[in-house]
Formats: sequence, C-alpha cells, structure tokens
Amino acid sequence: MDGVIADFDKGVQALEPGMVWDKENVDRVCEANPYIFEELPEIEGAISAIELLKNQWNDSIYFLSTPMSNIPQSYMGKRIWLQNKFGSWADKRLILTHRKDLCIGDYLIDDRLTNGSELFTGRHIHFGTEEFPNWDAVLKYLL
Repeated sequence: MDGVIADFDKGVQALEPGMVWDKENVDRVCEANPYIFEELPEIEGAISAIELLKNQWNDSIYFLSTPMSNIPQSYMGKRIWLQNKFGSWADKRLILTHRKDLCIGDYLIDDRLTNGSELFTGRHIHFGTEEFPNWDAVLKYLL
C-alpha cells in the first residue's frame, strides 16, 4: 500500500517538513501521529488504476502491506484507508504481513525490496523504478 497507492512519504513530510529521513525520525513522527495511515494522500493515478484493474481482475486483487509493529493504529489505519477509497469492495482484501513472500500470486506491485517482496515467487513490479515509474507504466505492462 504505502508508496504504491498511499503516499506515506508525502504524509510524513507534511507533518514535519524538511525532516531528515531515517528510521528514528519516521518512527518518531508516526508515533506522535498514530492515525496518519488513515489520512495519507493517494499516489497519483493509483485509485483510477485500481478501479481499472478491478474491472478485469476483481476477485484476484489483494492489498499487501507491512504495518509498523510499534504503532498498533497502523494495522487499523490501513484498513480504514482502503475502506475510504474503495468502499465495501475492499472488505477482506487487506493482508498485513512482514513476509510478503509467503503470499502467492502472479504479481506483486511494491516500491521496496524488503519484507519479502524481494523473494516473491511471482513477478515483482518494482514501483517507482525506471521500468515502472508510475501507474501508467504499470497499467501498460499489466494490460
């Protein structure tokens, strides 16, 4: 979710502009604002892309996300964010895990090579890279 459909970086930076981006500072900002995950801005083009993919692969779309274990509200906030963006369609489509490689699928769209995405057995679409810089490139590949 974060960095692919929800703009975590922008959300954190809005709370503390100019912050040095490291784990300690990100944790500090999120711990002081534990409901940040409910209010993150959207990544440009993400919602319309998911809506387009939903029309073709409705029952095959799931959202994998790694919550912040030190922020219990992140578990709930991610679910609320999906509900706010996609309504009841998003019910039962969120998988929270620190091991994305344990999930089975053809594609994983993720912005990082951590939490198991680097070991995913399907095709990892590395969002935000030269090959897949945005949702237009992802859609062109998938469709």
